[in-house]
Amino acid sequence: MKFDNRPVVIGGGAAGLAACLTLEEAGYSPLLIEASDRLGGRLRTESLPDGTPVDRGFQVLQAGYPELSRWVDFETLECTAFVPGARVFLRGKWRVLADPRRALNWLPATLMSGIGNWSDRFKVLRLVFKLQACPTEDIQNGHFAAQMDRKHTGKPLGLGPWAHKSTRSFLADWGFSDAFVADFLKPFFSGIFLEGALDTPAAQFQYTFRMLADGQVVRPKGGMAALVHHLASQLKRTEVKLGCRVEAIEEGGVMVEGNRLSLSKGAIVATAGVHESYPLGQWNACVNVVCQTTARRFGKPVIGLIPAAQKVTNFHFMEDLEGSQGLGRINVTALLHPQETFEEAMVVIRKELLDAGIACGDVEWSAMIQQALPRIQSVGSAQMGSELEDGIFGAGDALLAPSLDGAMRSGRLAAEALTSWLNNRENQHS
Repeated sequence: MKFDNRPVVIGGGAAGLAACLTLEEAGYSPLLIEASDRLGGRLRTESLPDGTPVDRGFQVLQAGYPELSRWVDFETLECTAFVPGARVFLRGKWRVLADPRRALNWLPATLMSGIGNWSDRFKVLRLVFKLQACPTEDIQNGHFAAQMDRKHTGKPLGLGPWAHKSTRSFLADWGFSDAFVADFLKPFFSGIFLEGALDTPAAQFQYTFRMLADGQVVRPKGGMAALVHHLASQLKRTEVKLGCRVEAIEEGGVMVEGNRLSLSKGAIVATAGVHESYPLGQWNACVNVVCQTTARRFGKPVIGLIPAAQKVTNFHFMEDLEGSQGLGRINVTALLHPQETFEEAMVVIRKELLDAGIACGDVEWSAMIQQALPRIQSVGSAQMGSELEDGIFGAGDALLAPSLDGAMRSGRLAAEALTSWLNNRENQHS
């Protein structure tokens, strides 16, 4: 048996990195074990043949995420911001819908877009103001717009109704027109949630909507890998073991490639398949593809939406985002159905883009991502902090909320719970 007198974090994705950073703040020197040869988990950047970076699955950062603000210096990442809105192909032409508070020069085009009616626009503004007035913890726990008795605790108990009700039901409850949902909200958020039915819990929609209203949507110059390097560079007391696969956790120890490591300081499991209490769950899948195109670019970094599409969720012209390096290229994200092949998906992708006037040429790069985002039934920070077993804590967006913020928040909360467990145990022995 090998004894190790430090906390162990299993999984080097966003949740595991946030857990290690939090443990270091508390004075610990954790051991981070990662099965692959790189950190970052699903945050991954690859390269086109000419070296142009392209992200695998995750293409943007929500700068408004509170967890990012804890650890990230956006100036260091040299980010490019997307226009807060979208270009939408509707009724045979490209239309504009943008946030007038931050894209004032797009206001006339937005007002003349024909997307939604004046009632929808009023309801969007009302939703923004209501969300900004609501504590983010309440939103995360599904208590937005709910009546609660706070006399005793000062905050809601447990999870509220929107933690498990669908986004689709909330949009209907809020009174948006069917046309506005179909023409904008559904295609826009399908690209974020990677599912076309808007079954994602409404609390996640509300939280994401709040973040979009509060901050910019950006992409680091070096892709999402730059974020991983930025987070990892802040680890000063963590030992990182790459290429080490954890086989099982049993009787207070962890089996790593045939060797048993004692977990005398507890552990955080930030990956599925290691602990029986960590939910494997289901996943939303997607396909990313970079194609050559001669279609005219938009001229500004902005996503494109095709409401009539059943597969393509969004795209952007790479030249708009990366200048000459992206010349003649389009980056597309599309839903991927079970058992669907890449060839089958590309037939539909090409047709849906062509229906919007965009002809795709040769494929330069592609990625089929079967586990892109966890598909969960309920969200809320009240789900975190409980132990998988004595001294073993879970972390990851599959346990909290399907987003980068959810992953990092879960890692922080798990590390705080582990720190509390260690402090309580030390007090008992003193």
